[in-house]
Amino acid sequence: MSRRVGIKAASEATGLSQWELRQGARSGRYPHFRVGDSEHGRIIFDLELLEEHIKRQMIQNVKSQEGERIVELGKLRKVAE
Repeated sequence: MSRRVGIKAASEATGLSQWELRQGARSGRYPHFRVGDSEHGRIIFDLELLEEHIKRQMIQNVKSQEGERIVELGKLRKVAE
């Protein structure tokens, strides 16, 4: 059975800040549902779904970086003429 938790417990379980989870829920980045008023209701996360979603995002980020030329910011580099 999946575990449903509020923002504080989801933050502790995932390592993401409460602010990130709240903003991600508002923008639709993280799967969630609301209890109560649709705008001001309490945000609830299913931990299994949230952790799977985060894992998929991490894998996608790694795959998208493969093959890309990584430019180190903050270092001087020669500009092609």
